[in-house]
Amino acid sequence: MQVRYAAQALALALDISERATRMRADREAWPFEEEPCRGGQRRLFLSSALPEDVRTALIAYEGSNLPAEFGETPLTEAQRRKALAKADLVRLYTEALAKAANKGRAREEFVAAYMAGVWPAIKDVLGDVSWKSLERWKLAMRRTGSALKLADTRGGVRTAPVVTDRHAQILLALARHPNRPRLAEVCRMAREAFKATGLPDCADITLYRYLKKWMTLNYGEWVYARRGQKAWNDECCPYIERDYSKIGVGDILVADGHALNFEILDPETGKGARMELVLWFDMASSFPLGWEVLPTENTQGIASALRRACLRLGKFPKVAYLDNGKAFRGKFFNGVDLAQSGLGGVFQELGVAPLFAWPYHGQSKTIERFFKTFGELERWIPSYVGTSIASKPPRLMRGEKLHRKVYEASGGRPLTLEEAHTAIAAWFDAYAARPQRGHLGGKAPAVVFAAGAGQGLSEAELLKLRLCMLSKAVRQIEQNGVRIFGRCYRHPFLHSLRHPVLVRYDDQDRRSVLVYDQAGKNLICEATPAPKVHPAARLLGTEDDQAVLTSEIAYKKALENQVTANAREFLDSVVLPETQNRMRLVAAGKAETPALPEIKKADVADIEAAKSAARAKLEAAPAYVPPAQMATITTELDRYEYLFNVSVRDGVALREADADWMARYEQTEEYAACARRRFEQLRTVYARRRMAANGGGNA
Repeated sequence: MQVRYAAQALALALDISERATRMRADREAWPFEEEPCRGGQRRLFLSSALPEDVRTALIAYEGSNLPAEFGETPLTEAQRRKALAKADLVRLYTEALAKAANKGRAREEFVAAYMAGVWPAIKDVLGDVSWKSLERWKLAMRRTGSALKLADTRGGVRTAPVVTDRHAQILLALARHPNRPRLAEVCRMAREAFKATGLPDCADITLYRYLKKWMTLNYGEWVYARRGQKAWNDECCPYIERDYSKIGVGDILVADGHALNFEILDPETGKGARMELVLWFDMASSFPLGWEVLPTENTQGIASALRRACLRLGKFPKVAYLDNGKAFRGKFFNGVDLAQSGLGGVFQELGVAPLFAWPYHGQSKTIERFFKTFGELERWIPSYVGTSIASKPPRLMRGEKLHRKVYEASGGRPLTLEEAHTAIAAWFDAYAARPQRGHLGGKAPAVVFAAGAGQGLSEAELLKLRLCMLSKAVRQIEQNGVRIFGRCYRHPFLHSLRHPVLVRYDDQDRRSVLVYDQAGKNLICEATPAPKVHPAARLLGTEDDQAVLTSEIAYKKALENQVTANAREFLDSVVLPETQNRMRLVAAGKAETPALPEIKKADVADIEAAKSAARAKLEAAPAYVPPAQMATITTELDRYEYLFNVSVRDGVALREADADWMARYEQTEEYAACARRRFEQLRTVYARRRMAANGGGNA
């Protein structure tokens, strides 16, 4: 049936006036038919005889006014909008070709103008278009007479789902397997299961899209089934947010271990190995406090790191937030089962409340995030080994000979423990000086930490810290002191003692040990390792070797003088007079009768007076090595400290000259500026200790 259009309808489609439409129809001689109307005749133009651009505009106009359900297939709003945009572009394309003399050049110019954004609204909907697509769309509109026929109905609305409930049951059972099969494998196995059960087949892409959509709507169940509870907790479970404004610096210290991702020389084996970093981290200021580097995580290393953290913090923390690992659960560290272990827990002694993290909840420990930032230092260490097989450097991979040669030629090697500590300390300082986001609000950790750090530990707190943190061992005093770590630690006070003592020491700092009585209450001395001397220092040794030999000889001579001075004094004042008197009596007995000679009262009085004088002189002799005979005393402060320990700590009476010298030194500026506060505190501590000892004795 031939469709006819009035000039008014064509004007609406062409978006021009009715008069302009009639003028063009007369100029181009459009075929028409006349029909009577009110007031005369009107022209009706035949659709088949209209120009191409007019028919295209007419189809596009009619398509824009048709409902979305026009035709056999219902369209979505997106499909309808895209089809009308195609019709508008085809109309513009047809008009451009109608005015051009060269059709081929006109096509290229039109497409170039479209791609340049002359019609941005259409380009946003359709994207890139070629002139071949425009020709195809123009032909489809001419054949169908509708712009909506240009709609892309692929994947359109279906009345019945392709993946039924039975399909989904089989598909999801395969997809949620804990072995985490790939989705392509799941789709292939599901299609085979569909055939076995007589279900209609589905395309792989259909099943894949169904799985992806189901995953987004049931992500928690998907993760738990395929990857377990920890993955679900890390990715799906809501986490608890902390309010850091409610805690202060030092309230909570977080501790954890981290396997260093670079090699360090093991002092025992001499080979490079990944060691463990144990760190105590202030939660409020994000400031790294005390740390320890050791081959394996153990309670003694954790205690050593805590001791350093307390010294850095200047006070004891209120809460220690710890990992749930075996080392942190040790009886020594948290004081569990003290009745059986016989050893008080460190936290209980220091008044710190331990708090253990949930197992498998890494996000609950703020220090875990810090260790990821710490990877910045690890990646710049020459002996970096990577965090996994995929991230290890090429020199560790098979066949990478050139990279290994470059590593060796550039001096790459594992760090020593001292170098590792230095590098870690330098990076910690740099990190603490950087402004941080999060709860610090742009402030640097060092600034926040400095505002809330303590004033420093008192002598009583230092003593408690030392007693709690240091390791203990019972040793027998030998000729050269006490032997521990394969070395002899000595002190002048030990050379004449031969009884068991309790030795306290730091596993990592072996420069000195503390020697107590066997009960562990009274400190005897702080012993230092005996140096080893060159066998031929005078002939083959360096100046340092000769200096060590001279110092050792002076040390031996000082001890010899101390012993011989007392013995010589007793010999001259007591032993020799008594021996001489006895010899005179023996000689007199031989010349006279065997009867005992009569001893005059004057002689007896002289002998007793001589004995009393000798005893008084012996008692007046100092019970300590004079400072002038101590080779280790080089400064006046060393001399004062030595005399202070002898008199105040050990309760030994000083010689009058030494006591006068101490009184004069206490009036100097050096003592007031450098030592007054410390020795006054020590004097108070020793006085309290003596009062406690006297009170116990009276009880």
